[in-house]
Amino acid sequence: MDKTIGISELRKAISSKVKEVHEDRSRYIIIQRSKPKAVLMSPEEVETLEIMADKETLNEIKQAKEDIQKGRFASYEEFFQKKLPDSSK
Repeated sequence: MDKTIGISELRKAISSKVKEVHEDRSRYIIIQRSKPKAVLMSPEEVETLEIMADKETLNEIKQAKEDIQKGRFASYEEFFQKKLPDSSK
């Protein structure tokens, strides 16, 4: 759930609010002159939002999930065993 905080209050408590965002995944809407101006959130949450906004990436994730469910995948070892050049030659 988003929390709101005034910019002057945030200035006084920035360290604790950043820690809270990092540890608790809190999100703050920063208010200035009674209007929302910015959001304070974790980098991971920003990355998630960017991925969700990219339809091509979302489709690739959905396809990968389907492939895994249907057994169409190779293990890490299998994949790289086929890709690595043979060093014994």
